Amino acid sequence: MFSGRSPFVLVVEDDPMIRMGLVDALEEAGFRVIEAATGAAGLYALEKDEDLTALLTDIEMPGTPDGLGLAQIVHERCPEAAVIVMSGRIRPGVGMLPPNARFFDKPYLHDEVVAALQGLLEVK
Repeated sequence: MFSGRSPFVLVVEDDPMIRMGLVDALEEAGFRVIEAATGAAGLYALEKDEDLTALLTDIEMPGTPDGLGLAQIVHERCPEAAVIVMSGRIRPGVGMLPPNARFFDKPYLHDEVVAALQGLLEVK
């Protein structure tokens, strides 16, 4: 699907089963994926590899930043990166997400998230 190097996606989700399923779906779609269980671990991964194409993050996670804070940090550092934010309990209000970010309620279908990510990356 992708020409050249596969897009690099950072998945930040504290639930290991949800994270594993999402990572598997993204890898099957041709993405290079790195995963983290907390916002702090996600920031560490970002520091190590700034070739970030996209962020997929849960909102509620232990520690800081939460997913909304992480989405804003990624947008500031990598404004071209696609951002998808997910939650089963919190629905972000107007202005809480970076520009052009997408939100998904949990539970979601992996295929829908992958398709949304592919669409965000085609626009860029």
